[in-house]
Amino acid sequence: MIRISDAELEVMKIIWEEREVTSLEIIKKLEYCNWNDNTIRTLINRLIAKKAVGIAKKEGKTYTYVPLIRENEYRLKRGKNFVKQFYNGCFDDMILNFVEANVISKNDLEGLISKINSKKKNKGGDL
Repeated sequence: MIRISDAELEVMKIIWEEREVTSLEIIKKLEYCNWNDNTIRTLINRLIAKKAVGIAKKEGKTYTYVPLIRENEYRLKRGKNFVKQFYNGCFDDMILNFVEANVISKNDLEGLISKINSKKKNKGGDL
């Protein structure tokens, strides 16, 4: 799996959201980070080197970037790795830990159960 740092992930989120975006557009959307423009360009170049981002087109000095990895696939792999690393692959332990720490509320759990039941119905009872 491609390793994307937290800072690189902020850039990836914009690229996933926009699907095609220039560095100037990324810089504008990341104003809240107070990062130097060159820092953002470095992050983009790292993502290109990791093959997470590609160049769709070049017009003069302006490049348009596109994602080469899918957001949902990256989230799934990163989530699985997190559970494996911190909870020995046991989702039950992770959820229980979050419940005990009051990170997940009763309403969150009820919503999760509802979504699971909905998925079961749509897949004929199997998840």
